[in-house]
Amino acid sequence: KRRAFPNHIVDWEKVVTKWALQDTQRATEHQAPRFHHDAFKYLIYFSIVERLNSLGVDRWQKEILTDLDELRWFVCYREKSTEMIYSKLAHYEHMDQLREATLIIELALWKESIICSVANDQESVMASCNNKDTMNTCRIRCGADVVMPNVLSFLLPE
Repeated sequence: KRRAFPNHIVDWEKVVTKWALQDTQRATEHQAPRFHHDAFKYLIYFSIVERLNSLGVDRWQKEILTDLDELRWFVCYREKSTEMIYSKLAHYEHMDQLREATLIIELALWKESIICSVANDQESVMASCNNKDTMNTCRIRCGADVVMPNVLSFLLPE
């Protein structure tokens, strides 16, 4: 994909979206499409495969791949199908970033809970990290169940 021109970056989403629009317009003018519907489906897949693989939730990947297979890629549907795939992928990428951010916040709260539950010397902290009961108690009492909804209320769209 990037061997021949490694410094040349192609915005595949923009290119494929433009082709979809052009093919939809060609259909209204009763002209032949640029690509067969199966070829166009594989162009869409090619344009999203790296972004799709970066999603941390397998269910989201499978859902987009299922949509890719089940959507109609005939010329008159091409533009709307393309928009749907890209918008769903962008939504899941955003949700994946939020998921990762919430995990990091929860880990920070948990760590702070462990540190506060023992004396401030390093040996006590390490000893409590080896005690699973202390760790689980600190995780339950770290306050993530209170903090996370309040943080997410600022991050999620209404």
